[in-house]
Amino acid sequence: MKHKKITILLFSLLSIIAFSISCSDSGETSSNSNTSSNCPTKTCGDFATRAQAQAAYNNNKSCYKNLDADGDGIACENLK
Repeated sequence: MKHKKITILLFSLLSIIAFSISCSDSGETSSNSNTSSNCPTKTCGDFATRAQAQAAYNNNKSCYKNLDADGDGIACENLK
C-alpha cells in the first residue's frame, strides 16, 4: 500500500512538471505553430488599442486566450 501511494505521488509530480514545461514561454518565434510552448507572453497592457489586441487574438486564439478574460471572443475589453 505504501508503494502505491509513493507511485501515485511520483506520477503526480511528474505530470505537474511535464505540464509546466509544456506551457513555458519560449518567446516569440517566426513559426506559426499553435503549441503553447511557442506562444509569446502578452497581456492587454502590451497593446495600445483593443483593435491591436483583437487582431492578435483572432490570429491565434489558443496562444492569446488570456486576452479574452471572460471568454466572449472580445479581447481586452478594458482597452479603447
